[in-house]
Amino acid sequence: MLLTFNAPGGKEIWAAMSESERAAEEAEYRDLIRSMRQEGIFLAAEEVEHYDAAQTVRVRDGSMSVTEGPAVSADAFLTGYFLIEVESFDAAIDWAARIPNARTGSVEVRPVMDIDWQQFDCSFRPAEAQGHTAGPASSR
Repeated sequence: MLLTFNAPGGKEIWAAMSESERAAEEAEYRDLIRSMRQEGIFLAAEEVEHYDAAQTVRVRDGSMSVTEGPAVSADAFLTGYFLIEVESFDAAIDWAARIPNARTGSVEVRPVMDIDWQQFDCSFRPAEAQGHTAGPASSR
Protein backbone atom coordinates (compact mmCIF):
# COMPACT_ATOMS: atom_id res chain seq x y z
CA MET A 1 0.00 0.00 0.00
CA LEU A 2 1.28 3.43 -0.93
CA LEU A 3 0.00 6.15 1.41
CA THR A 4 0.36 9.68 0.09
CA PHE A 5 0.95 12.63 2.40
CA ASN A 6 0.93 16.31 1.58
CA ALA A 7 3.65 18.68 2.65
CA PRO A 8 2.87 21.39 5.19
CA GLY A 9 0.89 24.02 3.32
CA GLY A 10 -0.14 21.52 0.65
CA LYS A 11 -3.67 22.91 0.38
CA GLU A 12 -2.25 26.38 -0.19
CA ILE A 13 0.33 25.06 -2.67
CA TRP A 14 -2.49 23.45 -4.71
CA ALA A 15 -4.57 26.64 -4.55
CA ALA A 16 -1.62 28.71 -5.82
CA MET A 17 -1.04 26.46 -8.85
CA SER A 18 -2.28 27.64 -12.22
CA GLU A 19 -5.00 25.68 -14.00
CA SER A 20 -2.42 24.32 -16.45
CA GLU A 21 -0.14 23.18 -13.59
CA ARG A 22 -3.06 21.41 -11.91
CA ALA A 23 -4.10 19.79 -15.18
CA ALA A 24 -0.52 18.60 -15.77
CA GLU A 25 -0.33 17.02 -12.31
CA GLU A 26 -3.71 15.35 -12.72
CA ALA A 27 -2.54 13.97 -16.08
CA GLU A 28 0.52 12.52 -14.32
CA TYR A 29 -1.76 10.66 -11.92
CA ARG A 30 -3.89 9.31 -14.78
CA ASP A 31 -0.75 8.17 -16.63
CA LEU A 32 0.61 6.54 -13.48
CA ILE A 33 -2.59 4.59 -12.90
CA ARG A 34 -2.68 3.61 -16.57
CA SER A 35 0.90 2.28 -16.24
CA MET A 36 0.00 0.38 -13.07
CA ARG A 37 -2.96 -1.22 -14.85
CA GLN A 38 -0.82 -2.15 -17.87
CA GLU A 39 1.67 -3.81 -15.51
CA GLY A 40 -1.19 -5.70 -13.84
CA ILE A 41 -0.36 -4.40 -10.33
CA PHE A 42 -3.18 -1.87 -9.78
CA LEU A 43 -5.86 -2.86 -7.27
CA ALA A 44 -7.30 0.47 -6.09
CA ALA A 45 -6.59 4.14 -5.47
CA GLU A 46 -8.53 6.92 -3.79
CA GLU A 47 -7.97 10.49 -2.74
CA VAL A 48 -9.32 11.40 0.70
CA GLU A 49 -10.87 14.69 1.74
CA HIS A 50 -8.72 17.31 3.45
CA TYR A 51 -8.01 16.62 7.12
CA ASP A 52 -10.37 19.39 8.24
CA ALA A 53 -13.23 17.10 7.06
CA ALA A 54 -12.11 14.30 9.41
CA GLN A 55 -13.65 13.23 12.67
CA THR A 56 -11.85 10.91 15.06
CA VAL A 57 -13.70 8.30 17.12
CA ARG A 58 -12.27 6.89 20.33
CA VAL A 59 -13.84 4.49 22.83
CA ARG A 60 -12.38 4.45 26.32
CA ASP A 61 -13.88 2.48 29.20
CA GLY A 62 -17.06 1.97 27.15
CA SER A 63 -17.52 5.69 26.48
CA MET A 64 -17.32 7.01 22.92
CA SER A 65 -15.94 10.42 22.03
CA VAL A 66 -15.88 12.06 18.61
CA THR A 67 -13.50 14.94 17.94
CA GLU A 68 -13.07 17.17 14.92
CA GLY A 69 -9.94 16.60 12.87
CA PRO A 70 -7.46 13.81 12.20
CA ALA A 71 -6.41 11.20 14.74
CA VAL A 72 -2.82 12.45 14.77
CA SER A 73 -1.65 16.04 14.80
CA ALA A 74 1.19 16.52 12.35
CA ASP A 75 2.54 18.91 9.74
CA ALA A 76 1.93 16.39 6.94
CA PHE A 77 -1.48 14.80 6.40
CA LEU A 78 -2.87 11.79 4.55
CA THR A 79 -4.15 12.68 1.08
CA GLY A 80 -4.85 9.25 -0.39
CA TYR A 81 -3.61 5.78 -1.17
CA PHE A 82 -2.70 3.38 -3.93
CA LEU A 83 -3.21 -0.32 -3.38
CA ILE A 84 -0.88 -2.29 -5.62
CA GLU A 85 0.33 -5.89 -5.72
CA VAL A 86 4.00 -6.16 -6.61
CA GLU A 87 6.69 -8.82 -6.27
CA SER A 88 8.89 -6.98 -3.77
CA PHE A 89 9.16 -4.08 -1.37
CA ASP A 90 11.78 -2.54 -3.67
CA ALA A 91 9.29 -2.62 -6.55
CA ALA A 92 6.73 -0.85 -4.35
CA ILE A 93 9.34 1.80 -3.51
CA ASP A 94 10.04 2.32 -7.21
CA TRP A 95 6.32 2.87 -7.89
CA ALA A 96 6.05 5.20 -4.88
CA ALA A 97 8.79 7.39 -6.34
CA ARG A 98 6.68 7.85 -9.49
CA ILE A 99 3.74 9.36 -7.58
CA PRO A 100 3.71 13.14 -8.18
CA ASN A 101 3.01 13.76 -4.50
CA ALA A 102 6.47 12.38 -3.64
CA ARG A 103 8.02 15.57 -5.06
CA THR A 104 6.37 17.94 -2.58
CA GLY A 105 4.98 15.68 0.13
CA SER A 106 5.82 12.07 0.83
CA VAL A 107 4.71 8.53 0.07
CA GLU A 108 4.76 5.90 2.78
CA VAL A 109 5.21 2.33 1.55
CA ARG A 110 3.57 -0.15 3.87
CA PRO A 111 2.91 -3.86 3.31
CA VAL A 112 -0.68 -5.05 3.70
CA MET A 113 -1.11 -8.02 6.00
CA ASP A 114 -2.12 -11.22 4.25
CA ILE A 115 -5.24 -12.28 6.18
CA ASP A 116 -7.79 -14.82 5.02
CA TRP A 117 -10.96 -12.85 5.79
CA GLN A 118 -13.16 -15.76 4.65
CA GLN A 119 -12.54 -17.40 8.01
CA PHE A 120 -14.34 -14.50 9.74
CA ASP A 121 -17.62 -14.86 7.83
CA CYS A 122 -17.51 -11.35 6.41
CA SER A 123 -20.41 -11.91 4.06
CA PHE A 124 -21.57 -8.30 3.73
CA ARG A 125 -20.10 -4.87 3.13
CA PRO A 126 -21.30 -2.31 5.69
CA ALA A 127 -21.37 0.54 3.13
CA GLU A 128 -23.61 -1.47 0.82
CA ALA A 129 -25.84 -2.54 3.68
CA GLN A 130 -26.41 1.10 4.66
CA GLY A 131 -26.79 2.34 1.09
CA HIS A 132 -23.56 4.32 1.23
CA THR A 133 -20.84 4.33 -1.39
CA ALA A 134 -17.45 5.93 -1.38
CA GLY A 135 -17.04 8.58 -4.02
CA PRO A 136 -14.28 10.77 -5.33
CA ALA A 137 -13.02 13.58 -3.16
CA SER A 138 -14.61 16.88 -3.99
CA SER A 139 -11.56 18.99 -3.13
CA ARG A 140 -7.93 18.69 -2.20
